[in-house]
Amino acid sequence: MSQFIELEIQNLLNETSDLDEVSVRLIQTLESNSEEWTSNNITSLSQFLVNAGKFHLLIEFVLAHVEEENFAIPWAYFLEALGHSTLQLDEKTVKSLLEGIEESKAKSEASRALSMNEKLPQLGEWRSHRKYKIHREYRNNKDSLLDQLITLRTQQLYEQEKSLLIRLQKLYPGDDEILHEVREDRQRRALDILARHSPKTRPLQAEDFIPRDPEVEKVLEALLESLYEHAESEPEMAFDFAVAAFMLEAYPESLQILNFCEPTESYLWFRLEVLLKCRRFVELLAEITQVEVLLSHEPETFFATAYLRAQALWGLGNKHMAIEVMEGVLASRPHYRAGGALLSIWSTQ
Repeated sequence: MSQFIELEIQNLLNETSDLDEVSVRLIQTLESNSEEWTSNNITSLSQFLVNAGKFHLLIEFVLAHVEEENFAIPWAYFLEALGHSTLQLDEKTVKSLLEGIEESKAKSEASRALSMNEKLPQLGEWRSHRKYKIHREYRNNKDSLLDQLITLRTQQLYEQEKSLLIRLQKLYPGDDEILHEVREDRQRRALDILARHSPKTRPLQAEDFIPRDPEVEKVLEALLESLYEHAESEPEMAFDFAVAAFMLEAYPESLQILNFCEPTESYLWFRLEVLLKCRRFVELLAEITQVEVLLSHEPETFFATAYLRAQALWGLGNKHMAIEVMEGVLASRPHYRAGGALLSIWSTQ
């Protein structure tokens, strides 16, 4: 609702609780204010009149101005008011309504009126077209944002990637594909590991020969020891402590702390990721099989495990089979972007 109409309604309601009086005075205020005679304000006024059940006032308002060139007919609310009125619409009137909608190119807007389905059956077809268009725009916009996500990921712009993931969750709450992207976000960071940290492909850097600050090492060692002790005494918090160790890139310690955790679904997926980080590929392959049995009821399980299995095979040097596994995933899910990005990296090595 426009700010002008909303403020006028608030002021009028402060003076009187009579909706008839409020509605009439609101119409008069808009009609007498040429600067506020806009499509947005007319639509907002119409919305208020329909919500207030003042259908006759809206019909009279529209009919009083319908011939004016600068009057934008609020078709959805006008038709809704007609549908709730006692007016009998003859064939000529219905034809005029249809012609007006056609001339205004307002089929999509008019289709929002639900009370006129019997009198204007064309609304059903227009409504279906509007829903299809909305769904197509929804899909195209989501695909565009997901493509941006892949671009950010391949460019290793992790902070921007994280921000875009948050935005996607807000725009498409509950969307399975977005939730899958979020859940797999940590695993997909393995792409960076393959590109930069693998001992088989990573060139030696000068910092490899520079020892860490002993004081930093002491603090880190004490912190990890504390995490382990707390996990042992408070197993219900062990998973959080394991994640904390993981964030410190202390992957072997994170794996040790996981021994105190209950085997929940989150635990199972996180343990696979930690095994990957630890480069314990043989164990990873064995546990992937177990997870596939335990979580076979989840439709995404086999695609996620195939992604991990391919990385484990690649880590073991079985590059041909790793590529075959990933190609199999992409054959079933051609839009599985992480798999496509990983396969692209592998093809250059």
